[in-house]
Amino acid sequence: MGRWLLILVAVVGLGALLYYSMETLQKWYNKAQVFLREVRVEMQKVVWPSKQDVYGATFVVLVSVVILTIAIGIEDRILSGILGLILSLLSS
Repeated sequence: MGRWLLILVAVVGLGALLYYSMETLQKWYNKAQVFLREVRVEMQKVVWPSKQDVYGATFVVLVSVVILTIAIGIEDRILSGILGLILSLLSS
């Protein structure tokens, strides 16, 4: 009797787990469907830039990077010189 009860509890538990898993999976699937539908609607609202706009923006970014690199390099040289001067005065 004890063995059959254990088997019955195991079968019922497994059935409940499968039911719960299927219910959870179905909810996840429904949420994914809604999400993908909303993504499709939003993607239709997107205004994509032209090739010329992309080239122009890329050029602006590259020029900005070059200018900032040069500015930081100059500041580094100036501050290194000032620090070197201070350290040489302190060590004398």
